[in-house]
Amino acid sequence: MLQNNQSFLTFLQSVSNTRNYLMDCYEKQAISDAKSKAYRNSERFCYFLEHGRKFIATGKSSPVTVQPVLYFYGLGHLLKACLLVKDPDYPSSSKVLAHGLSTRKRKKQNYSFSQDEVKIQPQGLFAYACERLYESSPFRSDKATMEELMQLLPDMQEIYQWKGKEPLFQVAELNEKSFEIPLSHIFDHQLTERKVKQRFANYQVTRWIKNNNVLQIELKEPLKPYLSHPFYFSSTKQAFYTPYARDTADHLPEMMIHYMLLYNLSMICRYEVEWWMDLHHIRDTSDYALLTHFIALTSEETEKMVQQWLIAQK
Repeated sequence: MLQNNQSFLTFLQSVSNTRNYLMDCYEKQAISDAKSKAYRNSERFCYFLEHGRKFIATGKSSPVTVQPVLYFYGLGHLLKACLLVKDPDYPSSSKVLAHGLSTRKRKKQNYSFSQDEVKIQPQGLFAYACERLYESSPFRSDKATMEELMQLLPDMQEIYQWKGKEPLFQVAELNEKSFEIPLSHIFDHQLTERKVKQRFANYQVTRWIKNNNVLQIELKEPLKPYLSHPFYFSSTKQAFYTPYARDTADHLPEMMIHYMLLYNLSMICRYEVEWWMDLHHIRDTSDYALLTHFIALTSEETEKMVQQWLIAQK
């Protein structure tokens, strides 16, 4: 069930509730000495959760020019709480403490955020979180452009439509196991039936029928919000979307896409102050609408994504 508020996160800010939650999760994973590890980690989990939520709450009441830094550190702390669910010994090595991402330190003349790249490092929080939280390798490519990432988020699509672009198409509505995809529509974007089928490789498909240029698909279980990449969830439309493009960064989970975007924005906010302030005061770039929309979006989505991940571990 989709939780639209953050009541479960509030529930977990009690140490006794967290202790029971962690013990259940550890036992489910057959982790040895689950009870003592749950006792040892319950306070740490609560502190990560509380600290992360406070960063986000502070961001919402702060000027937009400083929000990316606060949201980035907020999500970082929430990811660490999630990692304690999967790895009771986190951090077992200093190698997982770095951000795990890098970007160009000095921006080129005529810099565009949309065309900027973030590189994924072999070690650090980013790769470790992808692997432990989602059993997903981030290394299909070692870098991604900001536009590639933003175009994967369904609730960014309205802004792109005003720019004459349509990066995504709807696959299914929330809780829907049976749905149809018009083939003519995806063929117009050079997306093949074979490529669509590949995207369902990790899901149990009980029916796959091509009938009158319509693809009829039925899944054993409906897609899960924020947990079903390469099918990304729109909380405003209550539906799942996937990209038309054949080669995208759709191997990345939704929460980690937000982390990458916030990493780069927080670096710009701290170290490219002249460009960042020009963006907000002069607004003479198409990046302005995209970034202000994304910042508003991530402020609302972060806790929803974390809550859904935590509930799914029960």
